[in-house]
Amino acid sequence: MHSFIDESMIKKLNFVTSKTTLLAVTVVNGNVMLCEVHSPGFTWFTQSYEFKANLRVLKLERHDIVLGVDWLKKYSSILFNFIKLRLSFKKEGIMI
Repeated sequence: MHSFIDESMIKKLNFVTSKTTLLAVTVVNGNVMLCEVHSPGFTWFTQSYEFKANLRVLKLERHDIVLGVDWLKKYSSILFNFIKLRLSFKKEGIMI
């Protein structure tokens, strides 16, 4: 249900963070990571489109951002094409 940004990326970009409720995150290898910092209203651009989300800060290592169900729900309905590795959705009436 949550979206995350890598802690090194948030430091590199010098974005504002604050403490939030503690969240235990179980990652794919079964380890549990604790997260109690977030960046509310984090804004980023991809393919010339602006996006904004409340991201929890976690050590992701190989990824800058992991978008969760909270973000996906905002743009529902979303079309996934697993052959072309694309997803499509409407943002402000425009198909992206």
